[in-house]
Amino acid sequence: MERDAVRIARKKVVGGDADGAVRGPRLGTGGRFSGIFLWDTAFTVLWARYHRDTLPVGRSLDNLYRLQSDRGFICRQYTADGTPVWPDHHPISFAPPILTWAELDLYELSGDLERLHRVYPHLRKHHQFCVDRFRADDGLFIGDPWGTGMDNLPRWPRAFSGEGEHLELNDEQVHPRVLTWFKQEVATSPGSAWNRQGRYIDLSAQMAFNADCLARMAVLIDAPDDAKSFSSQRTAIGEAINERCWSDQHNFYFDLGFGKQIPRYHIGAYWTLLAGIVPEQRLDGFLAHLVDDSKFARPVPVPSLAFDDPDYRPDGDYWRGSSWPPTTYMVLRGLRVVGAEDLAREIALKYYGAVRTVYQSTGTFWENLAPESPAPGNPAQPDFCGWAGLGPVAVAREFIDHTRPG
Repeated sequence: MERDAVRIARKKVVGGDADGAVRGPRLGTGGRFSGIFLWDTAFTVLWARYHRDTLPVGRSLDNLYRLQSDRGFICRQYTADGTPVWPDHHPISFAPPILTWAELDLYELSGDLERLHRVYPHLRKHHQFCVDRFRADDGLFIGDPWGTGMDNLPRWPRAFSGEGEHLELNDEQVHPRVLTWFKQEVATSPGSAWNRQGRYIDLSAQMAFNADCLARMAVLIDAPDDAKSFSSQRTAIGEAINERCWSDQHNFYFDLGFGKQIPRYHIGAYWTLLAGIVPEQRLDGFLAHLVDDSKFARPVPVPSLAFDDPDYRPDGDYWRGSSWPPTTYMVLRGLRVVGAEDLAREIALKYYGAVRTVYQSTGTFWENLAPESPAPGNPAQPDFCGWAGLGPVAVAREFIDHTRPG
């Protein structure tokens, strides 16, 4: 399967050499999307790094740094010519900040220290912009349902109908290329008015994780003061998460809404594992949900929404239950951080088996999978390599077959 994932990814490579804002060749995102997405690019790099000699891994990341604003922000989405799709004042533009993770993993294989020196200022500046713009006074982070990458995940309070102070997004602030979609899909949802009222467990944990990654990068490039500062920031965010988002009653981390926990179990909580901020005494209860068939232990792991949530859909309905390559891989890497290798391998084998079954029946790799049986999610795009290469490449190499070289 790995060979076919690489073959599809090569077909998705966009553009040739150029002197403009966007330079090729660069990795495509998969599916029908023609623009540049921060989240997609980073997760594609996490597996494509194993084929960095034939896939334009570094150049794809470099495009995002080239498009970075003077204030340091890297938008979650750009058009193919490099125009930001969303305004930087609104959290719909705030993608999970995981470029540092991608760069560290790339360095692990390449040993290219010069690259780390070159990209570090971009990553540091972007992180600081996100802290300044989206961190709330309680130490957690506000967000937006679409900005998180988990578009239709129902994460606001069930009775929410748009009340409370929030950041608005007007039609004229949206790029014309996505305006019709914005009006039909975003503006009509309660989620369009859900940002300042809430605190996002995934974005908060991702910012803690990014601070940790920056601290590790600072050590590598001999910037000890930065390493100490980012390590302290990761600790502070972790303390805020553990104080406000953890429920002893449910053994889970929840989003907050209007200062109160929203008891909806979704995959975003497991970013806390990667960030290394889950206290040891909480791990058993927290991980138990991954082996509970009323929560996340479904036939195709790991669903984006718990099975017993009223909004869970057996066909996936995008982020209302689908198993997604990036978040499933995130869970596996997080389990490795906390030493739960046996559970990681169990989930990896089950997930890889589902990917293989769907590949054998359809001849390709999909944007997401249905959680109740090995089948493409509804909806899901084919040939999504793109991040769908995580299963046949990264999961296989890192959690199943450890004999293959990097």
